[in-house]
Amino acid sequence: MSRVLGRQRLALIDRYLFRQLLLPFLWGMGAFSSIGVSAAVLFDLLRQVSEARLPLAIALSILALQLPYFVSLAIPMSVLLACLLTLSRLQGDGELMALQSTGMDLNRLIGSCLGFSLLACLLMLGLTESVVPMSQAHSQHILLQTLQAGQLSLQDRHIVYQDIGPNQELRRLFYAQTAQGKTLSGITVIDWTLPNHQQILVAKSATWHAEQNLWTFEDGSIYAVGTDGAEKHIIEFSKQELQLPPLLSFADHDINPNGVTLAQSKQLLAKLRQTGNPTQVRALAIQIHRKVSLPFTVIVFGLVGSSLGISQRRLAVSNGFGISLIVVLGQYILIFIADAWGQLGIISPWLGAWLPNIMTGFIGVVLLLRPEKTLRWQQKR
Repeated sequence: MSRVLGRQRLALIDRYLFRQLLLPFLWGMGAFSSIGVSAAVLFDLLRQVSEARLPLAIALSILALQLPYFVSLAIPMSVLLACLLTLSRLQGDGELMALQSTGMDLNRLIGSCLGFSLLACLLMLGLTESVVPMSQAHSQHILLQTLQAGQLSLQDRHIVYQDIGPNQELRRLFYAQTAQGKTLSGITVIDWTLPNHQQILVAKSATWHAEQNLWTFEDGSIYAVGTDGAEKHIIEFSKQELQLPPLLSFADHDINPNGVTLAQSKQLLAKLRQTGNPTQVRALAIQIHRKVSLPFTVIVFGLVGSSLGISQRRLAVSNGFGISLIVVLGQYILIFIADAWGQLGIISPWLGAWLPNIMTGFIGVVLLLRPEKTLRWQQKR
């Protein structure tokens, strides 16, 4: 009978603690998501609306599609803030002392916080494997359609694009000095798709026509060069129409693991390994491992936040927010260092993704061993 009552009491405490954690967690989600969206997306979209004439409705659509990604990134920070503020408040109000007087171990409360962190970890994992890839892909699709329809005026300099074939062979190499809207200036195109010789096209400008799906080159020349290096013939033209990749293809096409699921990332890695570029292979391998390690950062932050909160007097929200930002900054410094070591081959890609969690988790365990001593000292004051 006493065991049943003890379990019911623990379940009641768990529910109470979960309710206390939920409000600061939701507040943190809103605050950290807003900061991320404003810093990384909002100002860039406003610039494109004003300078590149991006339609406002499309800009708002892209902004909404970017929200799931930043909401998922806000989960670890929100758990850290929630655990820190909640346990700090319980400590300041004397509730932890009351629970200790009933014989409850403080580690049991930290276990409840870790249980809350585990649920948040599963939420983040679900978002990064379902909602985030779809929203990122749809956002890119909207931008592509806008660009091909000629509704977006891009401005850029020194644009380089490699047209890679299905067997990872280089088919064409494009270069443009500047881009203004749908017009490129200072064009050079090297084409290896023709048998027994390569073709070099040099033009003053080129304009993209979305309706006909072709480029119009003006004031240029086409050189045909044989495999022995000798020029076969030269064609000069005032206007030449060619079907080549659209303007968006001239932008930088780095692989974005956030826009694909874990299984799709592994398929991209298998294709990338065929190119023989070890640096890009290691970088993508680190990102794939990080797709798993990042959700587990939620549990690590829950441990650190609980250990810090249980040893602090009642913290103001601003102080808790500041401490959370310091911990997050330290974590991202570790991520930057581990990522660099992984890409250089100093450590394995797996360790490059998991090392920040290992180090921060070790700090959390060290803090976990100290709170009871700190709490007893605070109670004597």
